[in-house]
This record gives sequence, C-alpha cells and structure tokens, in this order.
Amino acid sequence: MKKTIALTIAAMAAVLLLAACGVKIQAVSMYDLNQSMQQAVSFSDMKYVSSAENNAEDLFANVSEMDYGKVQGFFIYYAANGTGNADELVAIQVKKPADIAEATASLKAHLEKRRALYATYDKSQLGKLDEGRVVTKNGVAALIVCDDADKAEQAFYDFFA
Repeated sequence: MKKTIALTIAAMAAVLLLAACGVKIQAVSMYDLNQSMQQAVSFSDMKYVSSAENNAEDLFANVSEMDYGKVQGFFIYYAANGTGNADELVAIQVKKPADIAEATASLKAHLEKRRALYATYDKSQLGKLDEGRVVTKNGVAALIVCDDADKAEQAFYDFFA
C-alpha cells in the first residue's frame, strides 16, 4: 500500500513538472518596462532597440548568446557613445519559466565581458560596472548598469507590482 501511494505521488509530481514546462509567460511591454526604469535614473545620450526591430535577432546577439527562439521580448537601452559612459539597461523576457536561469546567466556573462572591455580602455567606468547587477521577476531578467542602479532596480520591481 505504501509503495502504491509513493508511486502515485511520484507520478503526480512528474505530471506537474511536465505541465509547468509548457507554461507560457504573459507578455510584458518592453517599451513600458524600459520607460519605467529609465525615468527612475538620469541618463544622457542613450539609444533604445528592442524585439520590435526588423533585425531583432541580430541585435539580441549583442547582449546574449541565448537561443533567440526562447525569447518572448527584449530591449537594450545603451549609451550612444560608450567612451566615458557604460550605462546600459537590458531586459529579456523568456517564453517559458524554465529558461529564466539561462537568460540571467547570459546577462551576467554580458556584464563580465563589458567589465573586461572597460578595464582595457576606460577604467573610470569600472565602479559603475562593479555596481551592475542582474535581477529577475515574472519571467524577465534585467541587467542594470548606471550611476544609481538601486533606483533602476526598484523601478524594475515596481513595474511588476
């Protein structure tokens, strides 16, 4: 009897796990999320691109090596002139909850590449990059690099409240 109950529980757990893999995340407006985050912090001379662009997959490859087929949407808000300004906001919304870890890891890798790049030619930006972080909420991973990353992070979380 105990064996039957244990097998039944294990089978139910497996079904729940399989069902969760197919769950899709409700789409978020990448533009609205960007607006919320950028309004919390003062930025100057920035450019915005997103998954709404014709060449979205190519643009996405600049910030992540993640399979683009797993992406629901994204935005990149970056300094028009990278010299003297490492500011960047990036958000990736995944299609399935199981892919958020990969999106997070890809943004952390992007942050490390930027830190290494700025270490070679503009060390004045390293403090900002050291304060950079990746945060997640509701199937969205976001990279935050700016002078007041705490405010941008709070705006990210407030967006989902």
